[in-house]
Amino acid sequence: MTEVPEHLLKRSKDRRSAGDGGSAETAPAASAGEDTGTQVAKAGATAAAPIAASTPAVADEKPVAPYVAAALRRKKIPLWAMPVIVFLPLWGVIYMAGLSPAASGEPSQLATGQSIYTAQCAGCHGAAGGGGVGRQMNEGNLVATFPDIIGQLEFVWLGSNGIGPTGTPYGDPAREGGQHKTLSYNGNPMPAFNKSLTQAQLLAVVRYEWEVLSGGKLEPAQVDAEGNMQYADGKPMLNDAGELITPEGKPLFDSAGKLTIQPNWTMPTGSM
Repeated sequence: MTEVPEHLLKRSKDRRSAGDGGSAETAPAASAGEDTGTQVAKAGATAAAPIAASTPAVADEKPVAPYVAAALRRKKIPLWAMPVIVFLPLWGVIYMAGLSPAASGEPSQLATGQSIYTAQCAGCHGAAGGGGVGRQMNEGNLVATFPDIIGQLEFVWLGSNGIGPTGTPYGDPAREGGQHKTLSYNGNPMPAFNKSLTQAQLLAVVRYEWEVLSGGKLEPAQVDAEGNMQYADGKPMLNDAGELITPEGKPLFDSAGKLTIQPNWTMPTGSM
């Protein structure tokens, strides 16, 4: 067997000393009868043992699910954006409410009145009620003649000829400058609308003229939850059939189209 050089044996001994804490004397002595090669192999194994023992075992790691890894990589929401995110649902409710139609799904009474006025009245009284072929309505002129809107309902329903012969006074007797008289304005008669409008449409257009164009003021109690005009005591002006009625529920017009109750000209503007 080949003899191991002395310097190699010394190097092996030094390595064993470094591996077991620097104590060369703690290394086991070579057994008698072992050859030099066997001693070198044991020395190498003894030096490697502490190194192997000092390396901790790596625990088996479970694989990360793809959706978990993606969530970990995703950018987090900045703090400044949190109030915006919290407010978004509330904004959505407000926005949707703004787009929601009226409970009935129909145009409001004033919107209906405006459409009728534009189509059938503006040609004579002007788009804004400034007058022309027909009398001026705006700037309070109409309210001065009809401080109680019931009187105007009758006048529009029957027209000048239905109120009486030429020169018949109509409107508030206490009107400044006196009552108007039929056919006293340019000799042009006010046409009757009892054949072209329903009574619900009549109330809509007369209210639009009286309130929007002439500036008449309604009390809060005179408008119901749907935006329709009613009497000051909360009673409706229209029945379920769309006909004008008195506060007692009787027809507002008789068979000839005349009022069944008298306008109260002494009541404040907008009162019923």
